[in-house]
Amino acid sequence: MARRQGGVLRAAGAGAVVGIWNSTLVYVGARTLLAAAMIVLLLRRRRGIWFTAGQIVSDLSCAAFLLAYVNPDIREDVGILVLPLLAFVLLWELTRYVDAQRGDAEEEPDDSLLGSAGRAYGAVWLVGFVAPAVVAGGFLVFDLIFPGAWSFPNPRPALTCTPRHVERGGTVALRMAVPHGAELTIFTPARRALVIVPFEAKATRRGRGFGDVERFMLQTDSVAGRALPDTVLQRVFVDPGVYVIRVSEEAEISASRTCRVRFAGAARVD
Repeated sequence: MARRQGGVLRAAGAGAVVGIWNSTLVYVGARTLLAAAMIVLLLRRRRGIWFTAGQIVSDLSCAAFLLAYVNPDIREDVGILVLPLLAFVLLWELTRYVDAQRGDAEEEPDDSLLGSAGRAYGAVWLVGFVAPAVVAGGFLVFDLIFPGAWSFPNPRPALTCTPRHVERGGTVALRMAVPHGAELTIFTPARRALVIVPFEAKATRRGRGFGDVERFMLQTDSVAGRALPDTVLQRVFVDPGVYVIRVSEEAEISASRTCRVRFAGAARVD
């Protein structure tokens, strides 16, 4: 019953993540269509190539902020570039708003339906499509300054293993949220628990220990571990089947720090 409830909760969580991602894609898609219409209008008004290019950079940056907020891979790709991009968006959109207000003050007020619609469009664009992107960019900057201090809606798993299916001679890449446990153990299909990286207390570490490593590679044809500290090393990837990889503190079992890899046992022959 507990396993079934856990599966339901994981499925619900995965559904929520997909829902947030899909909603963001729809929002960014609508924003992109409106931005494209604005670019066409600028070109028809002959505002100049540099002005049009600036608007394109601002719109693409805002779209990147929104997508990065809900996707950890895009967050990593954007990285420190969020700093100059956010500064440019703020300066650009503020300058455009001030110029628009100044132009309205200098010209005679247009009370026609078209003029009212234009002013309403500008307000909706600023509040509904620029402000959310700027706020998202602000959270990305905050995460750069204080990593992990803000909970994004789609966080990266504490431990991931890629690829999920590996053959003999392949490499399994571990990616871990730091800091993490200082022990790495692999459970084989034969129900053996082999310790690859033994636990090392922080007080005994010299410099950067395993608990501070974000990426770790496992070569299937050479990785070995010990069942007990005083036993001989044993090859890990021997039998075909599912291998459970666990990163934890000594003798700790944490479901959030495990991942599974299926080992084929033999290289594929094409």
